[in-house]
Amino acid sequence: MKRIKKFWDENSILLVLFAILTACVIAISVVVLTYFVGDSSSKYGERLEGIENHPFSKELKNDIIEKLEEDELVENVSIRVSDTKTIYLIINFVTKTSLVEAQSKSLASLDYFEEDILKFYDIEFLIKADSTEETDGFQIMGSHNVNGTGGIVWNNNTVIEEAEEE
Repeated sequence: MKRIKKFWDENSILLVLFAILTACVIAISVVVLTYFVGDSSSKYGERLEGIENHPFSKELKNDIIEKLEEDELVENVSIRVSDTKTIYLIINFVTKTSLVEAQSKSLASLDYFEEDILKFYDIEFLIKADSTEETDGFQIMGSHNVNGTGGIVWNNNTVIEEAEEE
């Protein structure tokens, strides 16, 4: 007992520092393992939980394509569903279509989707029309986010040339 007391008196500061160091190494190891290794077996994590409860059926896909192609301004439509809860909607418009008309048709296309689909899937739009001698054409992307306000956010990369002032 005297030896232990003598050892403690001579090395008490080192023993306390060693205990603090050991606790820090254990805490860092737990955090690193939790952060980098995780416990999910899916490569997408928990993002796709519940996807089986919100299927995007081929019938719904074909129905949406059919409804969109009924419009005389729409040339063709394609829909692709991604593994990451994203629906890609590509709409090609005829050349006489203006950008504003195309955007409004795209916004109206959200009405063709069921409410639970809109609350579960993000929808990415790519709308385009070829240019002719009369029109400039356009190619623009838009996004409808599950957590958004209900509209479409547009990302316009169409080059606009400014007229020179005389």
